[in-house]
Amino acid sequence: MTRASTTRRTLLKAGTAAGALALMGGTFPRPAIAQGKLDPINIAASPFINQGAIFMATELGYFAKVGIEPKVKSFPDGSLINAPMISGEVDLGVVTCSAGLFNSLSRGAPIRSLLCIGQGKKGRAVTATVVRQDHYDAGMKTVADLKGAKGKIVAVGAAGSINQYGMATGLKLAGLDPVKDVNWQTNVGQPDIVKQLGQKQVDVADITYHLAYIAEKQGFGKIIVSRDEILPDSQTAMVAARQSYLDKNRDAVVRFAMAHIHAARLFNKVAGAPAEHRNIVEMITKYIFVKDINLLNAVAPHWEWIAEDGRPNEKSVLAQQDIWADTFSMVSKKVPATQIFDSSIAGEALARLEKEKPFG
Repeated sequence: MTRASTTRRTLLKAGTAAGALALMGGTFPRPAIAQGKLDPINIAASPFINQGAIFMATELGYFAKVGIEPKVKSFPDGSLINAPMISGEVDLGVVTCSAGLFNSLSRGAPIRSLLCIGQGKKGRAVTATVVRQDHYDAGMKTVADLKGAKGKIVAVGAAGSINQYGMATGLKLAGLDPVKDVNWQTNVGQPDIVKQLGQKQVDVADITYHLAYIAEKQGFGKIIVSRDEILPDSQTAMVAARQSYLDKNRDAVVRFAMAHIHAARLFNKVAGAPAEHRNIVEMITKYIFVKDINLLNAVAPHWEWIAEDGRPNEKSVLAQQDIWADTFSMVSKKVPATQIFDSSIAGEALARLEKEKPFG
C-alpha cells in the first residue's frame, strides 16, 4: 500500500469538520435530477466513506433512473438515526449494529434492516486497533500481545459501537475479560483519541482506519490488526426502513434498493483502485468528513465492502447482539432475526435488476 504523508493539520481539519456538521445537522446538497414524476424518499445517512453508495447513487442519477428522488439528511453518527426514523422524520436510514439499535428493537421499534451498507470483508474493514507507540516498542505488536493491556485504558468513540465490538474481540483472543480486565474510555471523539495516543493519555484504541493511519504517520501508535482479520465479514451498518413506510411504499423501497445495489458494486471497484476513479472519489468527498483524497487513496481499500447481493450478514449482526447482551449487559432483551431483518427487499431488487436492467 502506498502511504502518502499526512500532517497534523489533516487530523485537526477532520475533527473540526466533524464537529461543524454535528452542530449544523444539515442536509446534503441535492444534484439536478431527471425530469418526470419521482417518488421522494427521506433518507438519513452519516458522512462516512462506507455510505458512499448512497452519495454515488444520488450524484450519478441512479435513484432518478428508477423513479426515486432522494432527500438525504446528514446525521453525524448512526446512533442518532433510530429516533427520527421511528418518529417519521425520515423514511429510510443507515443504522449501525450498536447496542442502541438492539435496545430500540427490544422496546418494539418498528424498523427493519434491509440492505448491507458496510461489511468487513478481508482487507476492507474500516476500523483498526492501534497500540500506543511506546507499548508497541515494548512488545505489544500482535493480538496475542494485547494481554499486556490488562489494567490499561482502552479507548473507543462510543460504548456499544462496532469499534468496541472489534476491540473486545481482540481482548478476548488475547485471553482477557473485556469487561473486567481493562478500563474503557467511551466518551471522546475519535479524532481526539488520536491526540490522546500522542499525549499518552490512553494505551490502546479501536478507531476508524484513516484515523489509525494518521496516528501511525504522527508516530503516536501502530496498527496491529484491522477488524476483518479477527472478525471476517462482520457487519458494520445497514439501510433500515420504518415498517409503516415499507408497508405503504414497498415498490419505492425496492427501487431504492436496486439503485443502491448497483452503486455499491461500483463503490467496491472504486475502493479497490481509487487512483483509477479520481472523479468518483472527488464526488464522494463532497459528502464525507474526510476531504483529503490522498488520505483516502492511502488507506484504500479499507473503506468497507458492500455486499453485492445487497444482503446484510445476519449471522454477524446476531453475534453483535449476543456480545452486547451476554458480555457487556448493555442489552437486556434479545430479539429474533425476524424482528431485525426483511431480506425480501434485497431479493426482489436483485430479481428486478436482472429482469429490467435499468442501468444497462
